[in-house]
Amino acid sequence: MSKAADTLGLRIRQLRQDQGLSIAALAKRSGVPVSTISKIENGLLKPSLVNAINLATALQANLGFLLDRTRTQHARYSVVRRNQRGRRSFPEMALVLEDLSSGFVPGLLESRIGTIGPGAHSGEEFMSHPGEELAHVLSGRITYDIDGTIVEIAQGDSLHFQSDTPHRWYNDSDGPAELLWVFSDGLSF
Repeated sequence: MSKAADTLGLRIRQLRQDQGLSIAALAKRSGVPVSTISKIENGLLKPSLVNAINLATALQANLGFLLDRTRTQHARYSVVRRNQRGRRSFPEMALVLEDLSSGFVPGLLESRIGTIGPGAHSGEEFMSHPGEELAHVLSGRITYDIDGTIVEIAQGDSLHFQSDTPHRWYNDSDGPAELLWVFSDGLSF
């Protein structure tokens, strides 16, 4: 597996151990199977987006660790140049995430630019996380399923909702979609 998967697994293991949790206890909290957590921690498996969100929520952590960034200093502001964004590719999901908040200690808001390939989706399972989510389509189109209500948004459209409502997204178009995502309450992907 890749160095990024090793690093992610080590970060999850460290968060789990820092909280005094066994893998079994984390599995119970997160709903992610013990074998899956073990494989992730050992760099043998990249987590699905839903599993990653569930693990982060169970560990009371921000999923910024997926973008391989470290935020340790408090700052009054942060400027992130286009070529300095933390960037993480998830080829198995046809998803690329760019961090727009690099260098700023997580607080109330988190923001990402996501490029979602044709046929890509957040997973078969619905996800939910605390706070609110705003998705603004920069190019292409994306479909959200919000607890059974289908909402299609295209270039220039925005969708804002309570993200503790079960939801998932997919790109069923022939081209990529680029989205600006903003999340409140710090827990996001």
